[in-house]
Parts: sequence; C-alpha cells; structure tokens
Amino acid sequence: MTILKTYAREFVENIEEALPWFENLHGRKADLRFRFEGFELAAIGDVLLIAGDSENYRHGLGPLIVDDVDATVSELVEHGAEIVSRFVAQTGRGYYVRHGGVTVEYLQWNDEVLNQVLGRRSGT
Repeated sequence: MTILKTYAREFVENIEEALPWFENLHGRKADLRFRFEGFELAAIGDVLLIAGDSENYRHGLGPLIVDDVDATVSELVEHGAEIVSRFVAQTGRGYYVRHGGVTVEYLQWNDEVLNQVLGRRSGT
C-alpha cells in the first residue's frame, strides 16, 4: 500500500482554454487527457484539471494514486472509513472513501497509464 502520486483538483470552465496556460506553467504537455462521466480531464504535474458540471465533485479530495487500491481501502475501512462508491475508468479503478470528515478518491492506475505517467508498471 503505497501512494504513488497525489493530485490537486482544479475546476475550469473550458479545458481547451485552460490547458495551454497550465502546460506553459509546468513547462511541458499534459501527462493524460481523458473523459469520465461527462467530464473532460487533463493531468499535468500534480494538477488534475476538471471541466464539466463539477458540483458533485467539489466536496472531495484527490485522486490519490495508489499501487493497490483494494488493500488501501481495506486498511482504511478497518480504521473506520466508509466506502461511498466504487468506479472503473479508462485510467484504472477506484473508490470514493469517506474518512476524517471528507471524501477522498483513491485510484489504482492500469499498467498503461502507470507506465505513461510514472514510467513503470505495477509491482515494480
């Protein structure tokens, strides 16, 4: 159970307008671009840009990218956390877990995304 990467959410009106500014700020292109549940998302550095009707997502934190989402969530539940929901996305699979008064997104990337962003495969 290791946290591999943590993102701060940045909600934007239009990802096509916001992304060039963030790419310039980071001095590189986005690591990932994808759609999920009607949202357009782009990850660059430690920022996750989110464009879409974000009201349901503003209350949470993350995502926290972990090497083993099932073991991580199991440990959290053992210490009193509550699973809010589970999901599968093109980037991997994860959970929304409520603990410490906030909902946190935990995500385990698939091997392709793990290699693309961090340059390694799971278990290495």
